[in-house]
Amino acid sequence: MKLLVYDKFWDAFVKLNKKTQKNVLSFKKKFRENPKSAAIHLEPISTFRDQSLRTARIDQKYRAIIKVPETGDTYYLLWVDNHDEAMDWAKNKLFPWNEHTQSIQVFTAPEVIEKEVSKEATLVSKPLEQSVFSAYNDEKLTAIGVPEVLLPSVRKIADLEGLERLENYLPQDAFEHLFYLLDGANIDYLISEINEGKVDSETLIDQLNSPNNQRSFIELADDAMFNEVMEGHLDKWKYYLHPSQRTLVNKNFKGPVKVTGGAGTGKTVAALHRLKYLASLLPNGKSPILFTTFTHALTSNLKHQVSELKVSEKKVHIENIDALAFSLARRYKLMDENTRVFGLSAVKSPSDIWDDLLENELVEYDKDFLEREYEQVVLYHDIKELKEYLRIARTGRGKPISRRSRAALWSLFEKYKKAKRLIHTYHKEEVYNMVANYLKAHQEYPFSHGIVDELQDLSNVELRFIRALVEEKPNDLFFVGDPMQTIYNRKINFSKVGIHVRGKRSKRLRINYRTTEEIKKLAVSTIADCHYDNFDGEAEEKNGYISLRRGERPSYLLFKTKTEELDYIHSSIAQLAELGCAYSEIAIVCRTNDSVKEFQHYFHREKLPYYVLSGKKKTGDQKGIRLVTFHSIKGLEFKYVFIADVNSRTCPQIPYNFESKDEDFKADYLKSERSLLYVVISRAIEGVIISGIGNPSEWIML
Repeated sequence: MKLLVYDKFWDAFVKLNKKTQKNVLSFKKKFRENPKSAAIHLEPISTFRDQSLRTARIDQKYRAIIKVPETGDTYYLLWVDNHDEAMDWAKNKLFPWNEHTQSIQVFTAPEVIEKEVSKEATLVSKPLEQSVFSAYNDEKLTAIGVPEVLLPSVRKIADLEGLERLENYLPQDAFEHLFYLLDGANIDYLISEINEGKVDSETLIDQLNSPNNQRSFIELADDAMFNEVMEGHLDKWKYYLHPSQRTLVNKNFKGPVKVTGGAGTGKTVAALHRLKYLASLLPNGKSPILFTTFTHALTSNLKHQVSELKVSEKKVHIENIDALAFSLARRYKLMDENTRVFGLSAVKSPSDIWDDLLENELVEYDKDFLEREYEQVVLYHDIKELKEYLRIARTGRGKPISRRSRAALWSLFEKYKKAKRLIHTYHKEEVYNMVANYLKAHQEYPFSHGIVDELQDLSNVELRFIRALVEEKPNDLFFVGDPMQTIYNRKINFSKVGIHVRGKRSKRLRINYRTTEEIKKLAVSTIADCHYDNFDGEAEEKNGYISLRRGERPSYLLFKTKTEELDYIHSSIAQLAELGCAYSEIAIVCRTNDSVKEFQHYFHREKLPYYVLSGKKKTGDQKGIRLVTFHSIKGLEFKYVFIADVNSRTCPQIPYNFESKDEDFKADYLKSERSLLYVVISRAIEGVIISGIGNPSEWIML
């Protein structure tokens, strides 16, 4: 027999006491051995609207809800609770098989919907032509997962508010697709996505394993997930995947794959499962699979998550991309122990060297222009000769410059490079370029496959390097990133570095699993006027991005003094703690380290436990409230995020010499500041509380 476990079952299981959890596990084992045993007490309930549902006795107090098959031996474990609560949960639900989507759907009986919500003002009473879905015939709506019995209810929806009122009554996949339609999606495109999540088989036993059905129902090979929950963990991401994720990770592609999506859409989860899939196919003894990202903190977290998925350590190499480039440069003797890198081991900065150089040079361009031209054009394109510089497009670098001026600039760049060589110092980008050129020249490939997380943090320099690490072949490279989280102002264009993503190898994830819809809306509002590139010259869409949970609306409060703000946050944290929220699930986020230190001193005085995450060295009580800067919260998530010291001065935070910069620099800087705010807000799971003193920030639209 097959026993498929509903993903919502775990929401009930995790609330049980340890003794009852053990009883449920014992029951599951007995049920698998013989589901028709009299000891199971599998009982039909006449009051259930779905007569395929049964109750099963866990003990004297608790009952499980199980769906039994009309034919065959596939059962579904749906819920567990106190007797009365379990009965109440199941009584009005239907669990039919939808042949259009190849999945079991869960929704409320239509007569109950009519009774409970049909009188709402946001539902159309007459005529039905006013429905927002009147343009779609029944065939199209059922093709995107709307059950036929719910068509009359869906036809009465007047607007987005009406759809949201029906959310808890509709199948989850149908709600998503209806939301996308209201957001401007093409229904035929949605149907094609659904078809991708189906299997090419006529037999039900095969269709049960379709990506569409495995979104909510999977057969667990062992008791690992039960044991994890009983040990205090609930990591559904390791087992349940949205069809848009599963069709990406368990598929063979002819070349590189690019996955984009807003914050919280499960991009890293998709990358981790892709790693597991590729590792399962990789023969022992082959070069490992590279999993890399930009920041050290994220790399450490990835190592933990990969171990959770039980991927063989011998088949995987996880390393921060800077560290990887430097280690390979040393391996191939492109750098030695005397070499220094700007921003890392070098004492001098590029600005220092330009200062020294310009003391003896009379040029028409200032130091800032020369620094940026060298880094954003010469290093970005890996230009080695004047003839390359003369013909390269300087996109995004302001007004054009003549061939004569370019020649003069190149002469300066040669002098600058000579000055660097004298002190054995490189730009980080030069190290990437050196290693990439060496690997190409020797046709050496250190890795079998490459997976890159947080793609938006990279530039074409890193992409050239990554392309050189893995041979061009099927399943070679897998990239995930969110263009809207571009906070370092890096420029990416795949095709310009020889990475060619074709057709269906470019995907966008749209389901936000992290935040509530209210938090998501606030985060997206901060970047509403910004244009983002999808890493290959096309616009990244900001619409069609949905959260599946609702919650409290974020707040923004301004105070007269800093003491008032600190006391307010203190009292708010105390209230959350009383409700059972752990200190470690709360983060105080500030734009600057100085602001973080204010909270550090305040919490120390008030004897509140805290843990400082900003900077290379973490300090404090690991069970305490997290104190972190805007930049350092990247890649993390917390139940509640307090964004402090937010006002017209700090958001955006304008550098002292901002007005002297050119217009392109100003535009890029403000865009990165908006993206940074988007990142911070989107780290919250349940609530966002914003505060400050002085004048409000115009970027917070509440």
